[in-house]
Amino acid sequence: MCGIAAVVDPRGTLAPGTGIALAAALRHRGPDGEAVRRLGPLLLVHTRLAIVDVAGGDQPLSSEDGRCTAIVNGEIYNHLELREELGQRGHRFATRSDCEAVVHAYEEWGEQCLDRLNGIFAFALWDEARTRLIVARDPFGVKPLYWWSDGLRFAAASEVRALRATGLVAPTLDEVALQHLLAWRFVPSPRTLLKGVQKLGPASYLVVEGGRVAERSYRRPPDAPLEGSADELAAELRRGLGEAVMRQTMADVPYGVFLSGGLDSAAVLAALRAGDTARVPAFTVGFPGYEGELDETAAAAETAGALGADLNLTGLDVTSFAADLTGCMSSLEEPCGAPAAPAVRRLSELASRSVKVVLSGQGADEALGGYRRMQAVAVLGHLRWLPPFRGRPLRALGGVPSWQEPVSRAAAVLEAPRGLDRLLCVFEIAPSGLREALTGSGVEEAAAERRELARQVLRDVPEHSLLDAALYLDTHVFLPDSLLVYGDKMSMAHGLEHRVPFLDLEFMRFVERLPAKVKMRFGRRKWLYRRSVRGLVPAEVLRRPKHAFTTPYEGWLRSSLGVEVKSRYTHDSGLSEHIAPAVVHRLVEEHRRGVANHKRLLYCLLELALWHSACLEQTVPAQAAAGAA
Repeated sequence: MCGIAAVVDPRGTLAPGTGIALAAALRHRGPDGEAVRRLGPLLLVHTRLAIVDVAGGDQPLSSEDGRCTAIVNGEIYNHLELREELGQRGHRFATRSDCEAVVHAYEEWGEQCLDRLNGIFAFALWDEARTRLIVARDPFGVKPLYWWSDGLRFAAASEVRALRATGLVAPTLDEVALQHLLAWRFVPSPRTLLKGVQKLGPASYLVVEGGRVAERSYRRPPDAPLEGSADELAAELRRGLGEAVMRQTMADVPYGVFLSGGLDSAAVLAALRAGDTARVPAFTVGFPGYEGELDETAAAAETAGALGADLNLTGLDVTSFAADLTGCMSSLEEPCGAPAAPAVRRLSELASRSVKVVLSGQGADEALGGYRRMQAVAVLGHLRWLPPFRGRPLRALGGVPSWQEPVSRAAAVLEAPRGLDRLLCVFEIAPSGLREALTGSGVEEAAAERRELARQVLRDVPEHSLLDAALYLDTHVFLPDSLLVYGDKMSMAHGLEHRVPFLDLEFMRFVERLPAKVKMRFGRRKWLYRRSVRGLVPAEVLRRPKHAFTTPYEGWLRSSLGVEVKSRYTHDSGLSEHIAPAVVHRLVEEHRRGVANHKRLLYCLLELALWHSACLEQTVPAQAAAGAA
């Protein structure tokens, strides 16, 4: 794992010292070394977290003739197979680095090399012979990549702070992106909350040539659905997961596991132990005072004991959560609606003291049907032709506080027009009327963008069921721009590599061929997956009720966190021209009194305020200011 930045500046307008400023902005991602190199109009910057070929894998990496040079963030898990094939074709490797495979694969196959890489990566590759830059992101968007262009100059980097360090990016809020955030809790690619700064989508790459930027996708639709008995499919699923986990132990440094009390991280740890790996450390975060509810330390300890792992614990209470969240937003660089982010920040800090790599269970819920909202989609599949109706009778059932949010969301779904709009409404955290009241502006432009994004993604699965479509959207839209954002940013803030075996390319190509009706059966989430890990994970893990890895933020928002939200939205605050303080205060009071459950929206608004303070109200970097001329 590393930090990368590439700037194409044909007229040489960047200020002296820009490369040094970029390296400083990315140093937390790669504390083991850094390089700044100029290649004609191109500036390449790399900060290294040494994981494979610690002594000899410094970057940039070049081809034998020097015509191709790359900087890579991430890991190529199948690099040994690629190395053997490319060696037979006459390529000569200078290092043992897995990332060198990217250079020679591009030499051999051009842009089609992306179809051959199984890994988590973002890279920039300079093709001197064609005077062009290739910038790419991995198939599921595990590693982030942001970019900017004015039609002549171009800049791309692992983090927004590096783009800002060029002096080319103006810190201006994107109003359409704000509407996305209030609808989905995150901003889907290609937008970000900063005007002019774009996120490269998963399974996408850019070709930068002559000032022009062309974006292309290499996402491959799933092959034909698999057939077979439940036992046969479960056995294959278990085998594939084991292989994926073992592939991702590739490292010349110590590694461990993020362990909760739940199934997914237990399955990763169990697969490690089944692969005859040595005893590994596990890292768990707890919430004092919430034992037996959201605090999973006792369950994690039981799992660690059964699977032979050394457990390391840390904790988070409401006071430390608020403090950590403030620090989180500077590292996150974009709100992503994930209350677990401060917990992962704590976990990463703990793990980085003893290991440089961690494996986690992130990514299992999206493709395998682990979320409650997928149960709603399954029901919706039977009601898809039902015309819109007023949700007032259904909302009347929401008098019980625990029902308020799900009932309100169900009513909103059934009020939506049939088809794609109704499906997308399942993912929304606030109705359009409330979003309009908060911002004082229309929501349709952003809604149209989300519809078009969903249409593009769902072209891969045109004949699939509504549930198949929802799982595919969850995996290719919601996961990369929300959960994976905090997974990367929180770990890399502490120089820790975070790997996600459930998103292994070979494993996911199998999983996405499984029909949704076997992933979820009789309304039971992860039905086939749970069947597949019987006998692998301890029986008590399967018996535990599932709940998301999160924090007790819902209750905290009724006390000190709610006060914090209100204090951030006043008539003289920086966000007052974008968000109506009076509406925010009303939402806080409704949530505090228990007459409504606004936890997701309030948390989103808290993140937004902290992000605005950390990323927009700070002084704009003056470095390379000459480039704005």
